[in-house]
Amino acid sequence: MSEILPVGEDTPGGPRGGRTRRMAEVAAVVSAATALAALVFGLFGLTGSGFGSGGSSRTPAAPGAPGGSPEPPAERPSASPTATAVPPPASAPEGTATTRPSPTPTPVDTPPAPPAGWHRVDASALAASLALADGWKIKDDDAMHVNWVSPDGRYVIGVKRDSTHGSSAPAASIGQLAWYRKTAESKMVDLTARSSTLEQAGRSAVRLDLDFRWEGVSSPARRIELFVAGEQGQVYQLLAEDQHLDGASALTGLFETAPTHLRTDRH
Repeated sequence: MSEILPVGEDTPGGPRGGRTRRMAEVAAVVSAATALAALVFGLFGLTGSGFGSGGSSRTPAAPGAPGGSPEPPAERPSASPTATAVPPPASAPEGTATTRPSPTPTPVDTPPAPPAGWHRVDASALAASLALADGWKIKDDDAMHVNWVSPDGRYVIGVKRDSTHGSSAPAASIGQLAWYRKTAESKMVDLTARSSTLEQAGRSAVRLDLDFRWEGVSSPARRIELFVAGEQGQVYQLLAEDQHLDGASALTGLFETAPTHLRTDRH
């Protein structure tokens, strides 16, 4: 017969053996529960985000990559752009059409039409023109002066241009008057003179009024002269003279008409 051993703590059926078995069963249950919990948490980590403030345990994909976060929207201006005036370039590129303002033409100084019984004449050598009564004839004509005489021989109208006494109207008038006072050269006797300034066709001018007698002649004479500066340092001298002055003299009317129509430097 077999020997029957006593039941003790270390025997399988003893108290120690039962407790050991129960502890092993509990450990197995705990291990299985732990494995199940790890599996559940692993599945949540693969398919969803974590709870609370934590994020996904995966490394985020690069922007724009499949499954990654979308790119941030492009920056947009808060308002429409404002047009700013740009000054034109200093010089336009070659081939670019540019508009330039046309220079204002200088107005032509056209004298009025001569009165009835008068006509315009040109002193071409002196680059001057003036009005002259009908029927007058040329008395003297050279490169320095031109004189016309009336049909009755009483009146003279003349134009002179030179720089003998200076390039301004005052200087020319003073020099000319000084020469008139030289009786031996001018043949003028008992000379008296009055000088005044005025304007002739937009230019400053000097007027001389002369009363005198021609040497050897008893009747008085009167001459009115106008000095106006021209180009190239020369001065124009217009004269009107009554060689036999009396109360019926038309000298004043002749002189007032002549300067109105005088035009100088007409090239």
